[in-house]
Amino acid sequence: MSRNPRRGLFFLILLGLFLFAALPALAHANLLRSDPAANSAQPVSPTVVHLWFSEHVEPSFTNVRVLTPAGAQVDKSDSHRAPNDAKEMDVSVSDLPRGLYTVAWNAISAVDGHATSGSFAFTVGDVPLSESSPREIVSLVDTELANREPPPAYQVVARWLNVLTLVMLAGAFAFPLFVLFPALQSASMQKPAISAKSIDAARGLWAARWLRLVWLSLMLYALATLGVLVMQALTSGGVQTIPRVLAGTRFGTFWWLRVIGLAALAVLVLRARTQWSTDFRLDRALLLGGALSLWLVLAQSLNSHNAALDNPPLLGLLIDFIHTLGTAIWLGGLLQLALSLPALVRALESNQQGRMLGILVARFSLIAFLVVGIIVASGVYSLVVQVGSIEALFATLYGDALLVKIVLVGAVLAIAAFNLIVVKPGLAQAAMQRSLRIARLFRRATWFEIATGVAILLVVGLMTSVAPARSAYNPNPQLVLQTQRVDDLQLTLGIAPGVVGTNDFDVKVQEAADGAPMSNAQVVRLLGTMQEMDMGTQEIALTPQGEGHYTLRGDLLSMVGRWKVEVLVRRPGQYDSRTTFAITALSQQPTAEPSYLSLALQQPEVLLGLGLVFAAFGIGTASVLVGRLQTRERRVTLLGALGVALLGLIVVWQNPAVVTSAPSTSAANLFVPEPLRFIRRPVPGTTENLAAGRQIYQNNCAVCHGPQGKGNGPLAATLNPRPVDLTVHARLHTEGELYFWVTNGIKGSAMPPWGESLNDTQRWQVVGFIRTLALPTPAPTSAP
Repeated sequence: MSRNPRRGLFFLILLGLFLFAALPALAHANLLRSDPAANSAQPVSPTVVHLWFSEHVEPSFTNVRVLTPAGAQVDKSDSHRAPNDAKEMDVSVSDLPRGLYTVAWNAISAVDGHATSGSFAFTVGDVPLSESSPREIVSLVDTELANREPPPAYQVVARWLNVLTLVMLAGAFAFPLFVLFPALQSASMQKPAISAKSIDAARGLWAARWLRLVWLSLMLYALATLGVLVMQALTSGGVQTIPRVLAGTRFGTFWWLRVIGLAALAVLVLRARTQWSTDFRLDRALLLGGALSLWLVLAQSLNSHNAALDNPPLLGLLIDFIHTLGTAIWLGGLLQLALSLPALVRALESNQQGRMLGILVARFSLIAFLVVGIIVASGVYSLVVQVGSIEALFATLYGDALLVKIVLVGAVLAIAAFNLIVVKPGLAQAAMQRSLRIARLFRRATWFEIATGVAILLVVGLMTSVAPARSAYNPNPQLVLQTQRVDDLQLTLGIAPGVVGTNDFDVKVQEAADGAPMSNAQVVRLLGTMQEMDMGTQEIALTPQGEGHYTLRGDLLSMVGRWKVEVLVRRPGQYDSRTTFAITALSQQPTAEPSYLSLALQQPEVLLGLGLVFAAFGIGTASVLVGRLQTRERRVTLLGALGVALLGLIVVWQNPAVVTSAPSTSAANLFVPEPLRFIRRPVPGTTENLAAGRQIYQNNCAVCHGPQGKGNGPLAATLNPRPVDLTVHARLHTEGELYFWVTNGIKGSAMPPWGESLNDTQRWQVVGFIRTLALPTPAPTSAP
């Protein structure tokens, strides 16, 4: 720690700006796009099915299959990773006859080792979706249920223990380097100084207990390292896959790096323990131990969510490394304060104990406050990068866990401030009896802070076991899904797309006790009753599809309004099981518009402005807490912080992208007739068609929407309402909606109809290009 606290504040400012300038990242190997595209109509059979994921995938544990409506596999069983793209998986197919096909995939991320799965459908020939198989609704229901399931408890516990034991081990070496030795040096220089003989004797007693804690941490971390290997094997297919995980995956490579670092640290401690037991000083062995603990922290970060960040390179990895290291310094130091430091303090004379404890608390509290500030900044980074929107924060398990973590970190900051403001002066100035009372209060606060830190790590274990909110949140679901328990059954009703007219219905019947599918029902029926009009009761019978699914395509929801849909399940030799679901049928699924704040957080200029405000808050807070600053220096620092905050607010206020992106056109003007919303693009996404669409866009659309679709073209400032940001809105609407608006324009806006000046093919070409504006890296296919 620098003796000049302003240098530390300057570093904190730079780090805050660095975090807020970061670009978003995806985590987990989620499917981004495919060729053939999901729900597309192919005039001729493809020869290869391509899937592009958000992360590098492990080819030996990632599988792609192409299935018929009956479940027969029709690919060539050669699922493989593309040689020139680690995020692409391909599978070859023979000449497919006319019909519907489902692509089912299972993937293991090479970055963080998480498993994902899903499916989508496409047709070959002139097969309308209205004649398609019910397998698509089955896949939708199973995928959504899997997304809602909490992760297995063993995954959360394994990741929690892994991080906790790493923090214990790395913090054990950080504490003497950053806290103990500087504090002992300060104590020897103060007047009246604590004698070197007393300090040496106290340090010897402390070293004996410190060594025991280091050995305990080594053993626990070794067990946790073995535990995460077993956890990854279970995720990949079972314990029998351990040799394949170790020999052929990115996880295995970095696991061996952890083992090497752990073994080297164990040998170092074994060789140096005799010296440290008798004369514990700052030497090469201690510095090497600190370096090896940094090695272990780096190996941990290499398998984190943030390691998936591609642009800018290595940024996510660096942020996660800093975050984990800061946690180790803070929480590992707390454990040292509670478990090993009492031995040192008790070895001193009674009139020296309060002073020594006050010096140590002052040193650790200042470091802890700054380090926890870095942890808070990393939490803000996670909010922007891994959550992406306010809606996703409050609608996903990851977002809920992040909110709990933020609350707990706030409690930790309050405790750190209490120690710095109350405990430190009390130990230094109070009388002996009051000093002892404050010391007891400090020990209680320390244990409470440790408990809070352990809880934070448990929340982190949950967050690293689920998909980040950015990828888990679906702003426009095409599926209504509800689950209820009745008798000894768990019934799940799925309706797609959940609008008035023809829908796919799926009832999944499971045993309530263990979730096992129940496929022996004699009858599964749906009885629909319109609540706002007496239309009688409509009844449909569902067909078994296996694995507890019973499906049918029908017109049960025939009018806009509120419906009661009763599910009846009849089993041999038992009474009927009945339960009622409340369903609201709409004319079309509402399109979820992102909030103003969500749109703002997607703009780099806004992030930079918020970063300046955050840095100013850090400057102002630290200037108040750092005791070495004089009154004049505090005033200058606070004035500078106010200026930085004002600059940040100006950057946010002057950002035109926020105004451009804000939705301003009424829903009535955006209405698209029902049959047209779900029509599919007949023009394939070939290189030639995308190039033609790009040219049409540049000639006709860029003047308003901007060359990159950001809504900031040369004429944008003159229009009211302003053109929308297509990089946001293109992914929120169907191709049919985009085609309708391109053809007919949008009333109440400057968007003109292009139905007469562009032919049908040209309008579909520009729709295809507009869709690519919302993709990270569109990769067009070659012409068939």
